[in-house]
Amino acid sequence: MLLFWGSLLCWGLLPQAQGEAQHLLFLRISKDQLETDISDLLSEHHILGRMARIPVTGATSEGIAILDHLPFVRKGLSKKSSGLDLSLVGDLLSGKSLPLLGQLLRAGGLVIEDAKGPEVTLQVLSDSLLQVTLRSKLYLSLQGILRLKVIKNIRIGVRLEQTGNRTKVAFEECHTPPGYLSIKVLEQMNPLLVNEALEMVTGVLDQALPFLLQKIVCPVATTLLNSLLEDLLHINLSPATSGPEDFQYHVTTTEFTEEAILMKVLLVTPCGPGQRAPRSDHLAPQPLPKLAQGSMADLAFWVEAYNDILSCLYTSKEVRVDPQDSTAADLIQLLSLRELEPRPESPGRTGLTISTPDPPTVRLDGHEATAIQQGSLVLLRPSNTSSVSVSWKLLSKAMFSSRNQKLKLQFTPNSTMVTLSTYPAGLAKQEERLKAFVSELLRRMFLPRHNELLSEHHLPLPRIKGLSFDKARVELSEEYMLLTIPEE
Repeated sequence: MLLFWGSLLCWGLLPQAQGEAQHLLFLRISKDQLETDISDLLSEHHILGRMARIPVTGATSEGIAILDHLPFVRKGLSKKSSGLDLSLVGDLLSGKSLPLLGQLLRAGGLVIEDAKGPEVTLQVLSDSLLQVTLRSKLYLSLQGILRLKVIKNIRIGVRLEQTGNRTKVAFEECHTPPGYLSIKVLEQMNPLLVNEALEMVTGVLDQALPFLLQKIVCPVATTLLNSLLEDLLHINLSPATSGPEDFQYHVTTTEFTEEAILMKVLLVTPCGPGQRAPRSDHLAPQPLPKLAQGSMADLAFWVEAYNDILSCLYTSKEVRVDPQDSTAADLIQLLSLRELEPRPESPGRTGLTISTPDPPTVRLDGHEATAIQQGSLVLLRPSNTSSVSVSWKLLSKAMFSSRNQKLKLQFTPNSTMVTLSTYPAGLAKQEERLKAFVSELLRRMFLPRHNELLSEHHLPLPRIKGLSFDKARVELSEEYMLLTIPEE
């Protein structure tokens, strides 16, 4: 993981090369998931562990020495250089020498025994400013006189700086906000000393804790946060699809929302001469729907953008039908207008092909998706002297899968419906029979090959560290397809 985030997201809109098409997608990473990831990472690296066994004094100038020379005890309070004068501590415990408490505090008698956390909360201050708060719990002991639990917050600002189509990210100062300090007494040896001791300890903590946290915790926390955000926001593809002619994902803008980090992503797809380039007359899409409850992240496709992607992925192939097939033979006989005559002795001389030059499209209807394929069934007479054509439209429930970082569209054979648009005028009275033959032929002979073709021409999905689309599910909302990664 890289340690510097300043150059992150410095991608802009790319000039469109010949044979390429660009499509706008939206990638969102849940704010709740980001909180969890940050918390797990900081806990894994025990960033508060370095605070343990640190003496706390009121003077930050002496704090440098404390950090560099542990344990630290003032000689004026010790009979030996190795420890405190136990008789003075005894006087403190009995309340006889309260003035010595200040000397004890200045000498480092208040020690952080343990540290827990931090608990992470994120607050979006604007679409370009995120505040990260680390709630730290520290457990301190004052030489057996008091045991305390202290809660102190650390705040880090993350700012997005946008210039044209380029985004840079900068960290604001890591600091401890003034004024907030929670202190709870866990144990006390002498109730007479509690109020006075707390007043003095609070003064020391107010002065020393910000310094200690900023010196010990802030650098490590900022570095880890830096690395985590870079990994989350950096998009790439596997090496197998990294060539200049292949698919490319580029982040163009990033912003903070109340529910997620929102990235606008430009997908560049190869779109060769035999493929239909996307249309440019689309109306602007509706606003994005809310992130699905219980999801870590999602990749949102405007349905028209997804259809444009299909148009570049799709390669047309004719399917030649075996004329010996019973349904094909019935169709050949019907289209030859010889249904009442015996079948030809050599049906192989008459060819029947299924042609689908245009790519499939997906239509959304509420929370359901329909896959639509148009094509024609052509009967070629012997010696190609003439042909008979039937134009059809096939509708099926759309089925999506996202295994192995690939998004695939499939038609569902048992949910198909076929309509005919043009066919020989002489068959008007037999339209239902013709439609039944065409439907059966498409379901049995065309769809398995068509699904195989669509599976081969899949869409490679982006790779983001910590997120996998292998278990993603497609959810539909208004004009969007949402490839959603559920929480584990």
